[in-house]
Parts: sequence; C-alpha cells; structure tokens
Amino acid sequence: MADRAVIYVHGKGGSAEESGYYVKLFPEAYVTGLDYRTFTPWETGKEIRTAVLKLKKEYKSITLIANSIGAFFSMNAGLNGLLSEAYFISPVVDMEKLISDMMARNNVTEEELKSKGVIGELSWEYLCYIREHPVKWSVPTYILYGENDVLTRYEAVKAFAEAHKAELAVMKNGEHWFHTEEQMSFLAGWIEQNESKKKGKIMNKYIAYCGLDCEKCDAFAATKNNDEELRKKTAKLWSELNGVEITPEMINCEGCRADGKKTPYCESLCPIRQCALEKGRATCGKCGELMTCGKVGMIIGNNEQALKNLQSDK
Repeated sequence: MADRAVIYVHGKGGSAEESGYYVKLFPEAYVTGLDYRTFTPWETGKEIRTAVLKLKKEYKSITLIANSIGAFFSMNAGLNGLLSEAYFISPVVDMEKLISDMMARNNVTEEELKSKGVIGELSWEYLCYIREHPVKWSVPTYILYGENDVLTRYEAVKAFAEAHKAELAVMKNGEHWFHTEEQMSFLAGWIEQNESKKKGKIMNKYIAYCGLDCEKCDAFAATKNNDEELRKKTAKLWSELNGVEITPEMINCEGCRADGKKTPYCESLCPIRQCALEKGRATCGKCGELMTCGKVGMIIGNNEQALKNLQSDK
C-alpha cells in the first residue's frame, strides 16, 4: 500500500484540473482532483466520500485540499476518521448565513421560499438540510483566508477555527478566490510551511527571514536581559549609522520571526520581512528567487552563515 494521497475538491466554477497546481507542493504523494457532478451537500457529500473511500483502499493517509464551497461539501461528506488532515482555502463555513444574505439581497422571505420551494438559486430544501445537519468536523485542519474575502466574514472563519481547533492563516489583501501570482505564491508558502512543521523541519524561530541570527543582535540581547545601557549604546550606534534618530525605547525586539516586540524597522520597514510576509514564506529560503533577489542579496552576499541558514530551510 502506498503512503499518501492528496485529493482536491474545487469550488464553484472550478475543476479537478486545478489539482495539478498541488503536484509540486506534494512531490512524494499521489495528487488527484474530483470533478463532482452534483451541487448539494447531501449529493456532493456522497461523491466526495466515495472518492475518499476508494483512495483509502490504496493509501495509508489521505490529505484533503478543499476550496470555498468544496470545503463545505467536504464537511458534509462524513470524512471524520478517514483523513489525516485538511487544507481549506477560503472555506464556506456558515452556509445558513450565506443563504440568508442571498435572500435579503433578493427580497425573498422564508415564507415565500417555503411556499415556492425554489426561487432562482435559492432552495427551501437546501436551507432545511443545512439547519437539520449541523457540521460535525474533527479532522486536523489548516485554513487560509483572504483579508478581502467578500463571501465569508472573518468572524465566522475565526469562530469556526476556534471551535474546531483549526490553524488559521490570513493573507493581507487576499481575496476569496486565490488566483493571482502573488496569492498563489502565498498559498504555496502556506502549505510548504505547514508541511515543514509536520515533518519537524521548521527553522529556529530566532533565525530572521533574511537568514541572520537574531540572538546575535544587540537589540535582542538588550531586550532579553533588560539591559538599559546596551539599549542606549545600540540606539546611539544605529542613529549614527542610519542618519536618523533612534531612541533607547525603540531598542526592544524579541526576534524577526518570533512573537512579541520588534524594533520599528523590523516591524514595518524592513523590505525583506515585508516581502516574506506578503508571500507567506517561513523564510527567504523557501522562496525560489533566493539567489536572484535584490532585497536579500545584500545580506547573503556578505554573510555566508545567513546563506547557509536559508539554504538549510529549503
């Protein structure tokens, strides 16, 4: 029996061919896509379950990647216990709210929908099913959400993630439909980072995005040891080197990639850090442009250890 299969379930208007994008992200797995033929949770859910059960006969572990309404259908497919993990991209997690919003936009009341059964894309049977079959989902899940998603509210995704102990990542300026080069690059970085975490191949959190070691930085040392004299000394030196006023109060940093305080430059001005965050890269070592990038080139061109650190993170 082979080790791992990855099944992709597309969103509305998508196709199984989109699964081809994920082949490079899961090089050791068999990757396939499902072109479902129905469009209701009870019918499409059965299609998805059948496809997963078929893969289960041949592979030890199954990973689901589901996009938008494909995630909603998957959560109605009875997949608990069948999957190793799931990656949800812009998932629809509150279908009842989505339907209610559609009804409001089209000035359709519940009484009218119940009486007619179907009004445009609205279905009374569909609404009743949603209410009678609340989602039961216990699969370890990673969620990617676009900041500018107009279909699903952030509050709903956040609440779902908290209720189901899912890991939620948000792309700044991302949309519901991840399709631009920048968005797909972020998506790839998100998957690569989570796959690395699972394999225990995550870079030391005190190695910066550029490969430099934050533990060797005076700002980090001053913060860790609460050393006011070192803060003053560092602020004076950095002010002279950069030609701007840097105060001791600014010398507070707990690491470029670690949680906690950062210097103003590291927080919002460093172009390398901002680029890595925008692309969703764990470090610049995860970027295919590492050796040609002008931003990080000034660092790795003059610091052999920084380059080694990044190359070890590929």
